[in-house]
Amino acid sequence: MPDIVVLGIGNQYAGNDSAGVIVARMLREKLPPSITVMECSSAFDALMNSPDCSVMIIVDSFLSENPGSLLIETRERRNEEYETFQIDPHDIDVDKLLNLLWFFKKSLKKILFIGIGVNEIDLGENIAPAVSNGIDVAVSLIMNEINRLSGK
Repeated sequence: MPDIVVLGIGNQYAGNDSAGVIVARMLREKLPPSITVMECSSAFDALMNSPDCSVMIIVDSFLSENPGSLLIETRERRNEEYETFQIDPHDIDVDKLLNLLWFFKKSLKKILFIGIGVNEIDLGENIAPAVSNGIDVAVSLIMNEINRLSGK
């Protein structure tokens, strides 16, 4: 089985923005300890603190008119050089994060990004019902992918 890291990105005190962190917490209860599950407050935190691995699964929220919808993107390492560029640690979008991960995580072979659509981000810990449904679907998808990678 490949070494797998799951990163849940979000702010637990910003309502729907905590979707990635909630997914990480739910997965931590279901997955074996051999799979690293991390809660990250930002994409920069994910980049700087995630361990090297062969498969990385990233879950984050994204603004959408369809709360609870999922954006799923799979990328595999290509045989090319990945370039660095000047970044603002507070302004790393998904494409920048993925390119930086390829550059810094040399054993990384596959990234699965799952975005959970949110239509608003408020202070507090309330999650919209549609976003909560998206969280449950994301957890199920990730469990299925990890089982597939594990040969189960």
